Amino acid sequence: MVGATLRDISRHVDCLAAPGGPYAVVCGRTGCEPHPVSGRRFDDRDTAAEAAEATAEYRATLRQYDPQVPFYEPLVHDIEDGPGGVASAAEADARLRYLSFCHDVAGATFEALSDRGLREVETAAMETHLTLAEVVDDRDDFCLTLLWSIMSELAYRASRRQQATVVDDAARSLRCPNAGTAVRPDEGIRATMAELERVGFVDRATVAAGIDDGTWILTFGDYALAERTGRLPTLPISVALARRLPDTAFRFAAATPLGDRRWRLRVDVGGERDGLVSVDATDDERLYDTDSEY
Repeated sequence: MVGATLRDISRHVDCLAAPGGPYAVVCGRTGCEPHPVSGRRFDDRDTAAEAAEATAEYRATLRQYDPQVPFYEPLVHDIEDGPGGVASAAEADARLRYLSFCHDVAGATFEALSDRGLREVETAAMETHLTLAEVVDDRDDFCLTLLWSIMSELAYRASRRQQATVVDDAARSLRCPNAGTAVRPDEGIRATMAELERVGFVDRATVAAGIDDGTWILTFGDYALAERTGRLPTLPISVALARRLPDTAFRFAAATPLGDRRWRLRVDVGGERDGLVSVDATDDERLYDTDSEY
């Protein structure tokens, strides 16, 4: 499956990277840092060269999903020699970060469905995607339709326990084996929302502590997966969060539209797992009001 290949390549690049390293990978023609090496640094030239080869393979694979993916010429760049015309990755490659995030989550989730023997969900998701793809014009929406189809069928056809298992399996496959020490729940939540904002899946995300211990209130705008039939899709957020908090149980307890395409989402750490694929949209502000007795 193409999605699994994208996941493996991206994870390999993450494991090669070393914060503060003296080498980067840039396009020799445009000077930008293409995904999946945008913002990544490497300890030595050989490692950076390996990352450059992985980048070329990643983008060739991604092009099977989207023929409009820009062509880059990944080359090793010694950042101590100066900027060398390196462009802002946020400006030059924002669309690719968004597409690759969708593909990574979709591919990892499909693989988890297959590994768990959830053939009915897997088949129904693909059939739904192929049906919806016939009426989609924008290729960005085509990518999003794949992710939405998986979420929709998983929510309808799988039990709550099966949904949690699929989320855990997908998150595990996206996690770098050398990810480092465990982080606190609040750190994982903030890092997850920062990642979702970086890849363009949400905008202007904030995280605040709720009135109860272990409760966090997320607010964000321009969520890529819009509310459907009274429920807010949460699958991409769940996978991204479980990737950072492998040993922490959490649930999404409520989602409220705030207007102007913004949402408020409550996550409870600990307890019974629920809302990992989608959650009811509600206007009940008592679920968030710090003056309430909830």
